[in-house]
Amino acid sequence: MSSFRSLSRLAIATLFLAWSFPYLQGRLHVLSLLISNSPNKLPEVNKFSTSSLKFQNKIRNCEDGIIVDEGALAILSCDPGRDLWNTVMGTFHPDRDAIPNGKLWIYRYDLPEKSEKALVPVEFDLSAYEGKFSFHPLGVEYHRESGTLVVCNHHIDGSRIEVFTLTLNSKGAVAKHTRSIAHPLLSTPNSVVALNGNEFYITNDHYFRRRYYPALALAETYSGIPGGTVAYVNLAAEPVEVKTVARGPFVNGVTLLNESTVAVALSGAAEVRLYNRLEDNSLQQVDAIRLGFVPDNLSTDKDGSLLIAGHPHPPSLEKTVHARTECKGGDGVVPQECWKSTSPSWVERWTPARGLETLYVSSKEFGSSATAAKDVARNVGIVTGLYENGILVWKE
Repeated sequence: MSSFRSLSRLAIATLFLAWSFPYLQGRLHVLSLLISNSPNKLPEVNKFSTSSLKFQNKIRNCEDGIIVDEGALAILSCDPGRDLWNTVMGTFHPDRDAIPNGKLWIYRYDLPEKSEKALVPVEFDLSAYEGKFSFHPLGVEYHRESGTLVVCNHHIDGSRIEVFTLTLNSKGAVAKHTRSIAHPLLSTPNSVVALNGNEFYITNDHYFRRRYYPALALAETYSGIPGGTVAYVNLAAEPVEVKTVARGPFVNGVTLLNESTVAVALSGAAEVRLYNRLEDNSLQQVDAIRLGFVPDNLSTDKDGSLLIAGHPHPPSLEKTVHARTECKGGDGVVPQECWKSTSPSWVERWTPARGLETLYVSSKEFGSSATAAKDVARNVGIVTGLYENGILVWKE
């Protein structure tokens, strides 16, 4: 009998190890990055033919950036208030009136940098907006055909989705606010991609909101608990339809590789997962791309290449966040000498045929890379930095 019990225990232990091995292997991979990607060990890699920092001291803390090829422009989601208010990283300045709002910017990369029209802020028409306008943008998406602009806004009174109608003109752009969406399944919105003018996939990075459950949110981040989600959102439904279609650890960027394939960045797993879109807009995982860094946002260029930007060394990003907090004055203002990021950057490109290709790694030139995007026809690319001063503009 004792031999039977021993064999039973061994069988149970073996089954448990077999079941948990993928999870343990994934956690080991993520945790190994904390050692292997220490800034003093990272090589400097720059495969761009040219690259330069632009608009320093004009824009900073730009989390997302999308290329609108047809207009030779980029829409940039930037927030100087991130130094004082970051619901993902856990920065909550007590004096709300001291926290500046973020902005969206239009960067016309076909114009000289010194041109007055090269970089202009998006004007907001808030005539239909209810309450105090608190704007701390992360992911942004623009559906050109319908003019619909959707922004993940970490509003001081609770994160929500802001929907605008964007009108581009020769001077810049005007975004007329049409609605705000707050929903239990959109509690930590991070990134968004359009299926059409009414339907979107929107990611939620965590289940536990760091503002209310700081210890649990940190545990979720570092344990790899699949608390993040991808939500399908239909604005045309009444009420708005929202349903969870995928889950994962620290779900971040999202993009369409093509009409049937969705790519999702999982920061908590250091990988990008590929999903097939089903008829009901639910998602079925078909592949995963393991990375040597923690991915943030994703974009797809007109050639079908997937561009992935992210953070090689999360402790360095945390260090940057704390440095900003320590640098601010009594009035909550962070002086200009503290605007430079000290967190390294990593940008890769992936195609099914060629696999992964490292384009850029730096601990010195440009930090905290959050998004990479490219206009293939004009050979112009951008990299935004979550806590960086300006943006990086590049060509191949």
